[in-house]
Amino acid sequence: MEGPIVDGSGSADGPIAFIDRDGVLNYGRNGYVNYPHELVIIPGSGSAIARLRQKGYTICVVTNQSPIMRGLWTVERLHSIHSALRRQLLDEDPEAQIDIIMTCPHRNRDRCGCRKPWPGMLVKANNILRNQNQPNRHIDWAGEKPKPWNQLDIMVGDRKSDMGAGWAVGARTFEVSDRLGLPQVIDRMLDDNDPGDFYDPMRW
Repeated sequence: MEGPIVDGSGSADGPIAFIDRDGVLNYGRNGYVNYPHELVIIPGSGSAIARLRQKGYTICVVTNQSPIMRGLWTVERLHSIHSALRRQLLDEDPEAQIDIIMTCPHRNRDRCGCRKPWPGMLVKANNILRNQNQPNRHIDWAGEKPKPWNQLDIMVGDRKSDMGAGWAVGARTFEVSDRLGLPQVIDRMLDDNDPGDFYDPMRW
């Protein structure tokens, strides 16, 4: 199966907030979020999304979901889970709209270019939202951090693989606790002068 799987559309005239799903917008579960009824958003996530939109951010969720390639569930199940995510966020705040969700369906052994920390999902989302044709280029993890597409682009996640994907496209990176999620760092994210959390790709 090729990837990433794209759910949504939109355009970005300003910065993009790339946001991991489990542990950032909703609580993660041992053994995956397998059904829509198992998805529970972290309180405050909807309000945080709304604040980002009010600041001019386009919202892009980027999530690794290997159960698809493991044969545990289908793309249709994935879309039903994401429908529940969108609905719960909007129930909390009517302005908490997600523009696009990018999903990598692969396992580590599939050696794809979209499973985080590889930045393929972010690259494809950028190309869709900004109508560009950026390549999913080779990443020199030992080199300098690449230049961002937009100085205010953000990647937020609860794992080092999220930080790696954001670093690879030059974005400001913010790491959160998987129990506190996006609300933990929203004030920092909205501060244009906050460079984000330091991340060294050679040490994770």
